[in-house]
Amino acid sequence: MSKPFELLCATGFITEAEQQKLRDIALDYWRQGVLEGNPKGPHRYRAKIWGTEYCNDLIKRLGGRIIEFFQLQGCPVDPQLGWIISLIEKGGQVHPHYDKYPYHDEYKAKHVRCNIMVDKENASGNPVIEGQIVDVPERAVWGFFPSEAEHATQLVDVSRPRIVFQFGFVVPEDYHFPHSGK
Repeated sequence: MSKPFELLCATGFITEAEQQKLRDIALDYWRQGVLEGNPKGPHRYRAKIWGTEYCNDLIKRLGGRIIEFFQLQGCPVDPQLGWIISLIEKGGQVHPHYDKYPYHDEYKAKHVRCNIMVDKENASGNPVIEGQIVDVPERAVWGFFPSEAEHATQLVDVSRPRIVFQFGFVVPEDYHFPHSGK
């Protein structure tokens, strides 16, 4: 039985033009070798881009929109995972796990990740949080607490890669999503 978890999802967070630009960026970085194979599984690629030349103006602007939408002003970028481009090919899968690190307890904090679903092609690209498949449409943003909730993906069965841009922040333990009613 899964435990309850906090989630905020907003459809249409990016435009179709932004979606195409993000898709092009991810695929170009993949071809150039910027996205490296993820050691935690085959058919998975990622690049930590926060603070690098790969974090271009569009990505920074979207990060600013995420900060505004999720009311994360003054919250530092997560030092472990930061901002990531994730690409999963057919046959790839994220294993169930938590992203909890010692500094979360040390600073009485938790990790929030706000993700933009660029491409998923079909339902196999949806995230799984606390054992529940969460339907996230392309161009939507979703936020959750990976330090508090087990998360994964299903086995991705797509003809074009699943692409997600992830924006991670450290927030106080008592932070809740705006509009969540908490």
